[in-house]
Amino acid sequence: MSEGATSPALEPGPPPLPDNDDLHREIFLRLPPLPSSLPRASLVCKRWRRLLSDPAFLRRFRAHHRAPPLLGFFADEDGDIEFVPTLRRPDRIPRERFSLPRRDGGDFLSFLGCRHGLALLIDRARLEAVVWNPVTGSRRRVPFPPGFDQGRNVYRGAVLSSSGDGHVHGDCRLIPFKLVLVHHADLRGAIVSACLYESESGTWGNVSSMAIPHFSRLHQPGVLVGNQVYWMLLGTSDILEFDLSAQRLSVIQKPQDAHVKSKSGLQALRTEDNKLGLATISELGIQLWGRETNLDGVGRWVPLKTVELDKLRSISPSMRIQPSTILGFDEDNNAFFICTNIGLYMIQLESLQFTRLFDGDMFTAYYPYTSFYTAGLDIGGEDDRAEILNNALVYLFYLFINQALFIFIGLLELFCS
Repeated sequence: MSEGATSPALEPGPPPLPDNDDLHREIFLRLPPLPSSLPRASLVCKRWRRLLSDPAFLRRFRAHHRAPPLLGFFADEDGDIEFVPTLRRPDRIPRERFSLPRRDGGDFLSFLGCRHGLALLIDRARLEAVVWNPVTGSRRRVPFPPGFDQGRNVYRGAVLSSSGDGHVHGDCRLIPFKLVLVHHADLRGAIVSACLYESESGTWGNVSSMAIPHFSRLHQPGVLVGNQVYWMLLGTSDILEFDLSAQRLSVIQKPQDAHVKSKSGLQALRTEDNKLGLATISELGIQLWGRETNLDGVGRWVPLKTVELDKLRSISPSMRIQPSTILGFDEDNNAFFICTNIGLYMIQLESLQFTRLFDGDMFTAYYPYTSFYTAGLDIGGEDDRAEILNNALVYLFYLFINQALFIFIGLLELFCS
């Protein structure tokens, strides 16, 4: 061997390929985040079931997908709340799986909204807020803050995880969380109050109060944008803001040139750049607005785009869509819901994808519920079990194709390096 030549024994060898369990985990992460995905794959063999039930993998799975799927709605029909599933079998969650908690007397609790896999309810008889996780069934009662003793006038609220944007929805515990209650001392008066509760300290903050027009009431569930919660004010069509950090209320006026058809034609939302937005229904379609703030802290509304429903590709040219009411907003998937003459539709804000959910069961209010439902699938009848077992074979083929591709790419990178 000539001087200066490199001995083959001294050359670094190729890095070892990850073991089969690591390969499986990487492939499993790419399964769709639907309720049946992991339970269906776990039926293939005991080894897969062990990997898929590992709590560390489940945390990675939820963190990888970020936005949880829309499982359905908690729909309100004159105070009667029921869960309305939107997914098809085998991902469809049975209505009774998410039945609302009842108070001791047997009556249902009042429903105020949901976020981060949690739901907020009110027990007006006991003057308590109830934070409930529909997936696990866990709940926690929180007595009203001082001054909110007139329970019938607590008519809006919001619940959220204290972990902020990094929170991973799923089979989480109720702690830590924050909740906001909005109280009207007298429905004929002009003073509205709000108070923030934090579960980590177990205490309520200071009560923030301000005057609003006496004919204004909060309309629709609140929308979380950054560190603020927003509610539409029915009567003025303005927006009530509660700053979670400053624990302060304020009012933002609606765009002056917004041609709104009705009081049900407005919806506060979060824009693509994580700012306050607004959707308004007019004769032109649905107008989207964004709220901008200059260096002096002065805000103004800027028109973003107009959604002309008749021109959307997913709608038949012969079918004329006439929107009548905006029913709610899904913060996780950045989509809002409208009631039309032919059914309930979901519109994704960025892509403007138009999805028909169903054409019946028109309720007065909809509260979209999103969560990673990976704890297991309720497999009721023989048809459900047969469908999942048959689809397991499809998953087996799909996963091994992906595994072969994963190994091939790894080997190709080794040879090219």
